[in-house]
Amino acid sequence: MPHLLYIGQTPAEGPGSPVIILRHLQRLAADGWKITIVAENGQDVAACIRAKWTVILLPLRRFWWPPFRRALPISRTVRTWLLAGECLTRIAHQPPDAVLGYLAAHDDFYAEIASQFSRRSGVPLTLLIHDDAAAFVTDAKVKRRLHRHHESMLRNARRNWFVSRELGLAYRLPRPIQVLPPLPAGRPHFCEWQTKFALWPRVYYAGFIWPAQYPLLLQISRTLNVAGASLVLIARETPELKEFLNATRIAHVSPFETNHEALTHLATEAAAVLVSYTQTIEEMPWIATSFPSKLVEYAQLGLPCAIVAPNASAVGQWAKRTDYPDFFNPTEHSRLTQWAHDLRSPNSWQTRSSATRELAAGEFNPDRIQNRFAAGLLSN
Repeated sequence: MPHLLYIGQTPAEGPGSPVIILRHLQRLAADGWKITIVAENGQDVAACIRAKWTVILLPLRRFWWPPFRRALPISRTVRTWLLAGECLTRIAHQPPDAVLGYLAAHDDFYAEIASQFSRRSGVPLTLLIHDDAAAFVTDAKVKRRLHRHHESMLRNARRNWFVSRELGLAYRLPRPIQVLPPLPAGRPHFCEWQTKFALWPRVYYAGFIWPAQYPLLLQISRTLNVAGASLVLIARETPELKEFLNATRIAHVSPFETNHEALTHLATEAAAVLVSYTQTIEEMPWIATSFPSKLVEYAQLGLPCAIVAPNASAVGQWAKRTDYPDFFNPTEHSRLTQWAHDLRSPNSWQTRSSATRELAAGEFNPDRIQNRFAAGLLSN
């Protein structure tokens, strides 16, 4: 029975990468892997406990450890080395066969512990990288420092799984770029066309909305209205979103507690789904490398999916490489209008939906994604 040690952001249901990690681990456990979690302090470990995985919480400090200054590189190095030693002690009775870490955009502390553990133990490290942290900062010195720091961890890992080719190119690594799409939950059946779509199809956008996205979302809403369709947003209500909704009267649905509930609602109510960013890369620099996990998730529904984003975005470059038919530059209003109009006819709807169904059976197939991931944990 292989043993995996995961050190990083606590796997959990909800938005973002924690649920993707949870799915990977659940599938490994179902295949007979023993799972041990070194969870971030202060985070909910309920999903890990329900799964009957071993959960380790590291001490914040020992009285004989030197003081910790998170902003000082040498202090971080010493502290993560010490915490890696704590991990070694805790699992000395059953050493792992592989180590998994997640290099999060918001924090790299636990990824550094995973890297230190791999160095000290000799156990091969796999890192998941979903975002370029440097893309979220504007200071040039901070960007360079982040890249240097992250590149050292990536070089130490035996395998790095990037969410997009563009993200891999952002780092100077002496090895081929390996891309792994975000693991979706998957669904047993595709959705089918419904007669209510002929009257007024509703197109859903689900996910967090950054303020920079509002102008394009408003533009898309107006384009859909011209075609006799409407936009619905599933998003956490922030003050900015509340103001936007009051000004535009775009329909809004509060986020669901679980991914299953969200997909069930979409399967019942949505004629199609939308992946949308901003009109330019400059408004959200991270879209040049980040890839939308919702696109992979939506494909499992078999609904038509429109992608509206700059050509230079990672998803724009992906659409070009794969010849995805329903990618739209933000200025392509007439093409998007025709796409929305096609949702009202069963034959044209079926044609539009075939693109996402092919993705669900191929590149975005959850079994295929998991098999590549699992094989990479132990192979050279």
